[in-house]
Amino acid sequence: MNPRKQAGFTLVEISIVLVIVGLLLGAVLKGQELIFNSKVKASFNLGRELTVAMAAYQDRYRQLPGDDSQGTTRFPSATPAVTNGNGDGFLNEVANWNCAATQAGDNCRFVHHLRAAGFISGSGSDNLRHAFGGTVDVAQGNYFVTNANAAPAMNYRAASLTQKAAAAIDTAFDDGNPASGTFRCQTVTSYDMSNPDNFLAQSCIVPL
Repeated sequence: MNPRKQAGFTLVEISIVLVIVGLLLGAVLKGQELIFNSKVKASFNLGRELTVAMAAYQDRYRQLPGDDSQGTTRFPSATPAVTNGNGDGFLNEVANWNCAATQAGDNCRFVHHLRAAGFISGSGSDNLRHAFGGTVDVAQGNYFVTNANAAPAMNYRAASLTQKAAAAIDTAFDDGNPASGTFRCQTVTSYDMSNPDNFLAQSCIVPL
């Protein structure tokens, strides 16, 4: 008796399978790249959206959101209740990772006033989040913007952006250097692209 022949893949069949696998892998990687790029754009554009909202608030009420000394009068039915700033024209930052727990600083009141006025969505003074999931706030009294004559700035909180994400935002919308230009990161002189998924230990900031 002749031994049974074992069926196997031909070289043509193997080649077709490899081509299909390559196409699928390429599509997945391309999709991941598109998602990442959309997050880069959305994270930067959040600052532009806040700039527009802040300007609209100032135009309507003649005070900065967060610093507004008449917030409780303007928004008596807001839930939770808003608190007032001191109206000094300066957005003071109180370092607080959980603005929902307190409104001690203008940076926490900033989003609450804008939400109460209907300029941005969200609840109370809950932290704003950028597209990569980390928190942001807006202030003037921080490491990069240190005086009342400077523009308010959006602060990407420490450990909220990876090396890759920060570098991509900086390269796409500024000069790619964390120590210069408009997008800057505290005490960072270069991005560590040998560890792109590591989080920056410091905050990054962009003026509004």
